[in-house]
Amino acid sequence: MKVLILGGSGFIGKHLAEVFIDGGVPSVIFDKNANSEQSSPACVFIQGEFSDQAKLERVLESQSITHVIHLVSTTLPKSSNEDKSYDLSSNVIQTLHLLDLCVKHQIKKILFMSSGGTVYGVPRTVPVDENHPNNPICSYGISKLAIEKYLFLYNQLYGLDYIALRAANPYGPGQNPHSGQGIVANFIHKMLSQQPIEVWGDGSIIRDYFYVRDLANFTKLALFSTEIGVFNAGSGVGVSINQLIGVLEDVVNCPTEVIYKGQRGLDVPSIVLDCTAAESKFGWRARTSLHAGIEDYVRWYRDTHQK
Repeated sequence: MKVLILGGSGFIGKHLAEVFIDGGVPSVIFDKNANSEQSSPACVFIQGEFSDQAKLERVLESQSITHVIHLVSTTLPKSSNEDKSYDLSSNVIQTLHLLDLCVKHQIKKILFMSSGGTVYGVPRTVPVDENHPNNPICSYGISKLAIEKYLFLYNQLYGLDYIALRAANPYGPGQNPHSGQGIVANFIHKMLSQQPIEVWGDGSIIRDYFYVRDLANFTKLALFSTEIGVFNAGSGVGVSINQLIGVLEDVVNCPTEVIYKGQRGLDVPSIVLDCTAAESKFGWRARTSLHAGIEDYVRWYRDTHQK
């Protein structure tokens, strides 16, 4: 086995690479920010754009890839509606090219990182399981859902096995507080920099936060299993933004100023994932508590940003 991680130099990809290295599974990182000088016998780094299909095909051939993990996204939920055509062309169309390459080179299985926070839209009931209706209210969620449907199609037409993980809100060491995605990282950065926190709405919005290493472990389990299909990945516990701020203040041990701003139309009021299927099929559940995971992130942040 040899795993290609597309977008592997990012936040989630780095943790995945560590899980594979620890498990003795050789992997290849293909990312626009990859540094070839980091390469080792266990993990090869190759710089490249997701849109460069010729280079991607050369990697599949030269590295004898058997499994693919697709983490690449060119847009964010909050900005995807601003240029829906770009969201479609850079994510869905490019993924179709990738799937064609997977079929051509007889890839055993592909795992796609979907979005549990956006593909369902405004939930009818909470928590939501995988059979809940899908009515995304941002282009980002529509693109993720479209890719899931194409994965199903390629399985039916060509026998390409797949897993789509509908991840909730992962957080943890390595998450960039300036990326525009991930309020745990952003809030901690502002608190430790003595800046006020800005919250869209009144802080009552509920999300499902879980530790990135739990997600990485699930990804490995799902990729090498015989299962195919779509699975939620989250803690199954809803936490409001105000509750989250309380936990952060407790861990950091300092109060912070909170500035409440107008509600955004793209924010669903509550989304919590039912991960019963993940536990039933894989024996997986998120095992790291919110408090412990945030403590870990704060330690990492202080070690890397405050020395």
